[in-house]
Amino acid sequence: MNMKKQTKAMLMAVTMAASAMTACVPKATTETTAATEVAGTAAGETQAEFQMNKEGLPIVNEPVTYEIAAQTRKNKNFKDLEYFQKLEEATNVQINWLMTAKDAWAEKKSLLFASNSLPDAFYGQEILTNVDVIKYASQGMLIPLEDMIDEYMPNLKKILDENPQYRKQITAPDGHIYSLPTINELNPTTHDKWFINKTWLDNLGLEVPTTKEELEQVLLAFKNEDANGNGDPNDEIPFTFRYTTSEPYNRQQGLQSVFGTFGQLDDIYHFIVKDGEVVYTPTTEPYKEAISYFHQLYADGVIDQEVFTHDMSVYCAKIQDPNKIVGMFLGWSRSATATNNKEDYIPLAPLVNSDGKQIWRTVDAKMISKNSFSITSKAQHPEVLMRWMDQSYDLEKSLEICQGLIGHALEVTPDGRYQQMKLEDGMVLDTVIHDFGPGNDGTFAVMQEIIDKLNLNANLQERKELDEFYAPYNVPAEDMYPNVFFDESEIEQIGILQTDIDSYVMQKYAEWIVNGGIDDEWDGFQQKLKDMDVDSYVKIYTDAYERYMAE
Repeated sequence: MNMKKQTKAMLMAVTMAASAMTACVPKATTETTAATEVAGTAAGETQAEFQMNKEGLPIVNEPVTYEIAAQTRKNKNFKDLEYFQKLEEATNVQINWLMTAKDAWAEKKSLLFASNSLPDAFYGQEILTNVDVIKYASQGMLIPLEDMIDEYMPNLKKILDENPQYRKQITAPDGHIYSLPTINELNPTTHDKWFINKTWLDNLGLEVPTTKEELEQVLLAFKNEDANGNGDPNDEIPFTFRYTTSEPYNRQQGLQSVFGTFGQLDDIYHFIVKDGEVVYTPTTEPYKEAISYFHQLYADGVIDQEVFTHDMSVYCAKIQDPNKIVGMFLGWSRSATATNNKEDYIPLAPLVNSDGKQIWRTVDAKMISKNSFSITSKAQHPEVLMRWMDQSYDLEKSLEICQGLIGHALEVTPDGRYQQMKLEDGMVLDTVIHDFGPGNDGTFAVMQEIIDKLNLNANLQERKELDEFYAPYNVPAEDMYPNVFFDESEIEQIGILQTDIDSYVMQKYAEWIVNGGIDDEWDGFQQKLKDMDVDSYVKIYTDAYERYMAE
């Protein structure tokens, strides 16, 4: 390039960079957009002219580079994954991945925002929290995406237009969308399932329990009558679950659905909706009744004495023990939790409550993450990133991210359906998925349209059958507190109130099940909650719920 042309190019680069600083979301008015090199993040990287194509591939005619932050549970750098290598080749969009291990991500994320050393985008499931999105959007660090969804993301736009509930869930209180979702309609509407050891029932000549009284008698028999038949009457654990105070999400192995036996379900943060009103369950009589019942089971020695202390690995090890020592448990599925012992267990229907009803929790598990892709104010020409991200919302590509790449984990049948490939001996499906694509660390939308073309593997078929088993008992989704966004003021108030209230409730929950005393302490417990301003806490959730329902 001669000096005159070089000078002209540099002037154009400066002009376009200044324009990008003043325009929040540049819009293309023709089929292509001429601009400077989009996001050269490396120090001293030169700028070059390129074309941004509104349709088709490549997205840009000359390679451009963005920096994207991601976390991984599988210790893989996304640049080494075939999925992203193919995406780069097809789009001409190169990604400089800023990878962080999941357990170090929270600290890294805080540093990036605090120092304003922002990448161009954040990628991956729960890469940001709801609090992050609202906080940093209000500070101008994250940009609105809704207009660009409509203009540059036909795949995602179609999904949101056909499923307005998903658009509603990702819309912040100010009406903007700052983060894009991961959706998996393969996921069931029930998270926690209840499994009972049918082999033990048969060994003891017992029927499947249908009431809380029958359950108590079955568990006592499991404890006292050598249910596993190994000659040792003391090695059985009649009933185990998991309730941890340090990992709120993992309370999912807890008793929330079983509380339905007393006419009212619980939830991990204890908020439900009853007759259109937000209810904080620890302030209600059904909650008290449930705790009293489970204390009696604990005192009778039929509940695992470690339910409040064992971690996930220990919990699963008990259920998978080759000596077959567990009579009943709560978990995702038999295959996932019981593995080689799965054939001993059958799903247990909800117990009949005092109203003669059987109810179970409905969980919005299809929206895996509301915050799986966000663009920062640093990014030049964010429409390029939006087009790049939209490739992963293509139905087939979404299926590949979730279930494995075609040719490695999936294959297409002669009639155009998808099915899991037969893997070589020693190969594990989860490993194959994550060796070539982001898998559970990725962003995608697996919709029913593509699921209808998928031959379900054994694991997915089991999920489907369990979902169908619990379907008659699932309460309407509107009875469970929705996945809402709180505004900045609400987030601040929750930050002040939630830690202390939640910690106190969890402490008493465990203490009362282990030691009893809820009847004597109930009035004092309620007064303590009031002193901790539980009424304001409930009002925050009520206001957010009413705003969500009005949208």
